[in-house]
Amino acid sequence: MINCDLLILAVPFTDTDRPLQAPALLKAVVQKHNFTACTHDLNYSLIKANHKEADFLRQYFAFGTTNDYNKIVMAEDFVQDTAKLLLSKYKPKFIAVSVFTYQCQTYSMLLAQNLKKLDPTIKIIFGGQGLATQGIQSSDAWAKECKQLGLIDHYIISEGEEALINLLKEGKGKGIDNTDWEQKLDIDNNPYPDYADYKLNDYDTKTLMITGSRGCVRRCSFCDIHKHWKRYVFRSGQSLADEMIHQSNKYKIYNFSFTDSLINGSMKAYRDFITVLSKHNASTDKKLAWGGQFIVRGISSMTEKDWLMTKQSGAKGLAVGVESGSEAVRNHMKKQFSNQDLDEFMEQAHKNNVTLTFLMLLGYPTESHEDFLQTLKMFKRYKKYQSVIESVVLGTTLGILPGTPLAEEMAEDIEMNDGENFWTYKGNPDLDFRERIKRRMITGEECVRMGYNVPGNHDNYKLLHYLWNVYKNKQKQTVVDLNTNDLQQQKYS
Repeated sequence: MINCDLLILAVPFTDTDRPLQAPALLKAVVQKHNFTACTHDLNYSLIKANHKEADFLRQYFAFGTTNDYNKIVMAEDFVQDTAKLLLSKYKPKFIAVSVFTYQCQTYSMLLAQNLKKLDPTIKIIFGGQGLATQGIQSSDAWAKECKQLGLIDHYIISEGEEALINLLKEGKGKGIDNTDWEQKLDIDNNPYPDYADYKLNDYDTKTLMITGSRGCVRRCSFCDIHKHWKRYVFRSGQSLADEMIHQSNKYKIYNFSFTDSLINGSMKAYRDFITVLSKHNASTDKKLAWGGQFIVRGISSMTEKDWLMTKQSGAKGLAVGVESGSEAVRNHMKKQFSNQDLDEFMEQAHKNNVTLTFLMLLGYPTESHEDFLQTLKMFKRYKKYQSVIESVVLGTTLGILPGTPLAEEMAEDIEMNDGENFWTYKGNPDLDFRERIKRRMITGEECVRMGYNVPGNHDNYKLLHYLWNVYKNKQKQTVVDLNTNDLQQQKYS
């Protein structure tokens, strides 16, 4: 048995092919303040267990719904066994659960319930953006309910470093149980994440996560990140490169994935970063590679030299929020780049062989039929760049989150029909829920037909079916089965 002050858990389902950074970072912070800490990734143990009902468990823990009593019992037994395993391996005073998304809520509640049954003296803390059911900070109702039910002792929606230390030392402080908190403005001084508890070679992807910034320099209309982080805070390029070099030397892993909303938000910090990393890669056979979310910048903002250094620094798989092929739609989104900027961006990425992932958002409130066609035409136009477009990620339907600029600016014209996905916009009545699903399905099929890789396209169909049936039930109409032949009533070219 391992004695520790704090056990930090990652719970299903967040990321199963690489270790989460947050628990490793918090472990390092806690140890810096002379507390003992351990981390344990329950995502990995569940996925790799090859449990005979693994597929069901994934669905049940993600959505928390089933009519099969036997399967509910099976899921609860599974979590109960996990709780027993944890308490037999560790003897913590506190257990911190990283609720990374709302899809972690069901598992987290069941785990807390079983841990409290086995040892009522353990202090359980929930933290992470998954505490809020809609948006990063729209509501703490779920976390507050967990506390009222006695499942947890505290919850943290703010940044965890200082709040967690205050909790361990004083049992109270800013950011705890949704009290006011102040954003950490200096993230250069955070310790490097401690991955010593992870069996890194057992993960499918030999990649470590890294954070270069918090917040976002842009203010997209549909995003609520500024509700959480008021300011865009970034690390120095030197500090960022130093961490990657240090971690690669320590753990013998040479691929890194940024957690940032964007990597090239500050071009000064970005240029310093790629300069240091390019020099490092030129001096060693163990070259570092990295990827993450990237801003579309035209050649006047990101020069040809910047692109060359980006390539030499090891950039690959940059995720780009293109969202739409329509400049008018992107202007309403406040994406801040033109079609010309995007063309220049694609030309440079292709020239330097820097691979990209397109992130798309179909069915924006102001998206007309012509706007939708422009998205399809964009994919046809960019077939010449297809060698560097690794994948196209299509969202399901746009969920309008409370507190976003979109929700606030169009409040009088958007009617929320009992759920973030089920909205109608007076200014575009033809874009009903069915039409949004249709555009998503057609885009997926057209991209596949043109040879683009659309990850999980079939699985996304399942989610669209689920959302459609939920919507029909809310409208008290007959539940129907969707198929693309039915939806594709006209040819899109």
